[in-house]
Amino acid sequence: MMNLEQTKQIIRARVDCRNYLQKSKNAGTDMYICPFCGSGTGTNRTGALKLYRTNTFTCFSCNKSGDVIDLHMNETGERFADAVKALAQQAGITEEIDFTGKAPRKDLGGDSSFNGNSPAPLDGLVMTAQTADYTDYYNYCREQLVKSREAQAYFEKRGIDWINAYAMGLGFDPQADPASAPGAMGNEYKPHPAPRIIIPTSASRYVGRSIDPATPDGYKKLNSKGGVTGLFQEDLLYAGADYVFVVEGAFDALSLIQIGKHAIALNSTSNVKLLWETLEKKPTESTLILCFDNDPGPKTREKVKAKERELKEHLQRLNVSCVSANISGSYKDANEALVSDPEGFRRAVASATAQTATRPDNTLDYMETRMDEEIARIKASNRLTGFTNLDAKAKGLYSGLYVLAAISSLGKTTLALQMADQIAAAGDEVLFFSMEQSRLEMVSKSIARLTAKNDIKTAVSALPIRQGYEPEQVVYAKKLYKAQIGNRLSIIEGNFNCDISFIRDYIQRYIAQTDTKPVVFIDYLQILQPAADGKTRNSKKDEIDLAVTELKRLSRELDVTVIVISSLNRANYMTPFAFESLKESGGIEYTADVVWGLQLTCLDEELFDFEGKLKKKRKRIEEAKEENPRKIKLVCLKNRYGISHYEANFTYYPAYDLFTPAPDSIAAPAGKAYKGK
Repeated sequence: MMNLEQTKQIIRARVDCRNYLQKSKNAGTDMYICPFCGSGTGTNRTGALKLYRTNTFTCFSCNKSGDVIDLHMNETGERFADAVKALAQQAGITEEIDFTGKAPRKDLGGDSSFNGNSPAPLDGLVMTAQTADYTDYYNYCREQLVKSREAQAYFEKRGIDWINAYAMGLGFDPQADPASAPGAMGNEYKPHPAPRIIIPTSASRYVGRSIDPATPDGYKKLNSKGGVTGLFQEDLLYAGADYVFVVEGAFDALSLIQIGKHAIALNSTSNVKLLWETLEKKPTESTLILCFDNDPGPKTREKVKAKERELKEHLQRLNVSCVSANISGSYKDANEALVSDPEGFRRAVASATAQTATRPDNTLDYMETRMDEEIARIKASNRLTGFTNLDAKAKGLYSGLYVLAAISSLGKTTLALQMADQIAAAGDEVLFFSMEQSRLEMVSKSIARLTAKNDIKTAVSALPIRQGYEPEQVVYAKKLYKAQIGNRLSIIEGNFNCDISFIRDYIQRYIAQTDTKPVVFIDYLQILQPAADGKTRNSKKDEIDLAVTELKRLSRELDVTVIVISSLNRANYMTPFAFESLKESGGIEYTADVVWGLQLTCLDEELFDFEGKLKKKRKRIEEAKEENPRKIKLVCLKNRYGISHYEANFTYYPAYDLFTPAPDSIAAPAGKAYKGK
């Protein structure tokens, strides 16, 4: 007989949600029509339901979420048990499924109303992650805590009065088995009941920690069970306290409660979003004191710090007062500090609360707690573009929003792609969101460029490569691309409905999966959709203003470099690059950290210093665009990271998608006479 949880895991792994979903005409990657509310079938035909790699989904219109079992029930009208049986058959499961749980454990103080190792189905129905209500189970576990000297002693060892834990809803199950084996120990279900402290995080989810030293490490940690999680002691946000501590784990919160403070626990730094979403719905008047763990590993520590920065950004947007504090000293977390140095822990907590008294955002606190860390982070994240002349003046790339603008045919996409390739070749991760050109077009451009770099005389352009032409120099370039670039560059094919929410989700998943901060390229601004928030914009300019603002916010909250390509007004095609060129492209001048523009170097000639002579100017520009190679200048109009204005010259070979740095002398000096025909 197969356990229900194991059955559900196998079904999710083997039966694809897409069997029950329909893509709408203009849907982006992993976006579908919602079968529950019908969103995605309207005039714009844009998908509202997002499918994740975990084979689960969320509809951003009706907020419905679930897995393939929910989709099957919706389509067929079957009850949960019947749906599981039907999908189990599809998944190739031949064993009988145990929907009933185990017999009551009367020997452990249970009674006939509770089914042993897992909460009993309500009214004879099997609970799903969405409908589970473990209230009866929590009450049972609290009763066991009162009876168990073993569990009470465990709390005492952790420096916590078990009465406080009982008052906060914690309990004890002598033989709990809340979760499957951890991923490091394999994906298949491996039962391992053990005496566990039960920590409710919502009515439908809890975590359990083994108190038996003989329990293998992988099964001893906080294994979770159930549906949607919650914040531990969320109600304390609204208890009217001057301040509330925000920590990672329930035992850290209990450590603060033990000394008379208000504290909530996220249960994991991955739940920072849950906190700010909770506060969006119902703000708190308390100042939040953020006290995350002092994780030993540098990568883990940086991930935790990034989550803390992300949370503070959102709290500031919500006008929720917050400060950061280290209450753990040299110890890993608050509970370890309480056990190892109770008096030192109390002093650290008192120092943290003092920050909230009058000036929570004062610069002294910033200098003592965050300034050195942020300086070190900026130093560590500085990357080079790979263009020696540009790097000499820009001093590399920093976290923030860069805008690269130009008229058509000047190679702005080509320059950005070459920059992306060079960053990847230097060892950094790169994401390139290409909304116009396919992955084939982009990769063939890069291969063409490599043939030109190797020998311009035998170089092969991108079009023949896309058509299958593969002489020796192309074969060599492909090998070079695979060895130097391919494994660190991801090209994400978008479409005209790609929005910032999709980009944000993709970057967040990428950071979580690779433990790296990628450089992000977006091609291009004018067809990028703002976040799908349901609001109506008055004009295209309003949409672009919003998109620029959201990209800036994304770059700060995720601490990444974002380089977005922008087109220019046609009215400025015959004038040097200036902020006026961007006036109809949104609030770039005020929002972006760095603004770059490409222009033909011929615009420095005397002909373009005066009004009129439109015919001659147009002709000169056409001549310059027909030159092979073309002479292109990058102009920086704004730079928050150094010299405010600089220029870098390039020679552009459009046939081979290649830019090469050129000396400043290639630009025609201002005032030089035009001697064209």
